[in-house]
This record gives sequence, structure tokens and C-alpha cells, in this order.
Amino acid sequence: MQKKSIPKTEKINGLVLLLVFGAVLVAAVPLRTVQLFTNVEEHTGFFIHENWTVGVMYAVLAVAAAALFLLPMFSARIPASRPVVRKNLPMAVTSFLFAAGLAYDVLLCILKISRLFAAMTFAEAQGLYTLLFSNGLLAMLLQAVCGAAACVFMVLFAFAYLGRAPVYAQHKLLALTPLLWTLFRMVLRFMTKISFTVVSELLIELAMLAFMMLFFMSFARICAQITQKGEMRNAVRCGLPAAFLALLIGITRWICTISGHSALLADGFAFSPVELGFGLFAIVYIFVHMRYGRPASEDDLPTEGESAEP
Repeated sequence: MQKKSIPKTEKINGLVLLLVFGAVLVAAVPLRTVQLFTNVEEHTGFFIHENWTVGVMYAVLAVAAAALFLLPMFSARIPASRPVVRKNLPMAVTSFLFAAGLAYDVLLCILKISRLFAAMTFAEAQGLYTLLFSNGLLAMLLQAVCGAAACVFMVLFAFAYLGRAPVYAQHKLLALTPLLWTLFRMVLRFMTKISFTVVSELLIELAMLAFMMLFFMSFARICAQITQKGEMRNAVRCGLPAAFLALLIGITRWICTISGHSALLADGFAFSPVELGFGLFAIVYIFVHMRYGRPASEDDLPTEGESAEP
């Protein structure tokens, strides 16, 4: 069976993708900030009015995410699905930043779990099984465990870009922990008891987590060198919108927090450095590989007119 190849061009390189990424982020951050300051109820996250910012915001996010997801499909400059291991300070720094964000997220989970147990009555303690599955406590516990393991993996990953031996490649199961952390965080968000249709913060975060899961799936395969054809292309396609949404969330929440308007954020959606850490890490990871990665021909990808194995 012969596969039809999408025409690709050398013109869509790392610089073009970076310019598109920067343009959509510059367009979306001020718009979302204005929306938070003018059209969102304190603590609830609900829109006050269905004014122009609602439709425009969703349109901008949809177009930006679609452009970042689809554009790499037409690029002939995506490298092979092999890890780039070389001394690179930006890669090391952003990996450490993401690890620090994960550590902060784990600490928050531990504090929330501690408060739940501290407020638990004797009768509730006897019904611990029900509590685990009804209030999202089990998902939070698993998020904390996987987040701690992912933090360790990202530290090992960062050391490889400081000139140390790439020992992270030997821990294939540990490479899955960022994916599992994202999965359990998404499960916890799905248990949030607010409307999914009008609370923008939740919708944007769920979209971010969906792209993050797809990115980390490819990231784990590349790190563990259990690669399939085109895995790096998948990482670029999913990593760009994931980084865009993560930086949008992180920057706007940070602006609200430092300006003294943190109440504008919905309860449970406070600023956390993990979004900023991930966004910076993902974008640097993608462009380090696009600059220093091996040629796509080494990925054994089907070429134009060549039949692929069924």
C-alpha cells in the first residue's frame, strides 16, 4: 500500500517556527490579560459578560494552536527522532527550571493532601477508600508521586546538557514519569466542579495538558531511544502548541499575581512556575534538536513516492 506524502519545503525551518510562535504568543498574552482584568469574576473564573473578548480569545487560541500544530507537517527541516546530547546551557537551564516547577507542584500536592487528612474526622478516616475516589485524592497522590519522579528525571536530563554522561537514557521507565504526571493532573482537572463551557481558565489548561501528554509521549520514546519513524515530528507538532498554551497560562497568571489581582483567577488555578518552566523547556528542546539534530534521512522516513510498510 502506497502512502501519499505531504509536500514539504526547506523554507519552514526553526527560525520560521520560532517567529510564528513568538507572534501568536505576543498576540494572545495581552488579549488574555485584558480579558482577565475586565471580564472575569473574582474567584469563580466565570465571564461577567459575553463581550468581544470571549469570541476573539477563543478564535485566537484556536488559530494559533492549529497553526503551530500543522506548520511542522510541511517542513522538510524536522530532524531524525534521535536525542541530541551536547553541552548546551539554555537546554540545561530550562530543564532545571522545569524540574523546579515540578518540585513546586509536588509540594502543593503534599500540602493539599496534608490539609485534607488534618481536617478528616474519625468517621471519614474509616471511609478512606470512598474519600480517595470521590474527592480526587488518589489522583493527587499519584500526581505527586509521578511529579517527584519526573523532577528526578529532568535533573538527570539537565546534567547531560552540562557536559555530563547522558545517564537519563538508561532510565526508560523514569522517562515516562513526565507523561504520567501530566495524565494524573488532567484527571484531577476533569474532576473540577465547575462548568466546562464558560470557565476559560479550565478550558485552556485542559487543551494545554492534552498537547503536553502527546509531547511527553514522543519525548519519552526519543529519550529512551525507543523511537518510531517521525517521532520527532510528533514532538515538534505537539510541543509547540503545548508550550504556547503553557506560557500563555503562566505569564497571565503571573501578571495577575504580581499586580495584586490574584483573585481574578479561578479558585484552584493560582500561578505556578511549572507552566512557565515547561513552556521554556519545550520550546528550547524543540529548537536545540532542530538546530543540532541528525538529518531526517537517518530516521528511515519514507520519501516522496516511496511505499511505506503497511
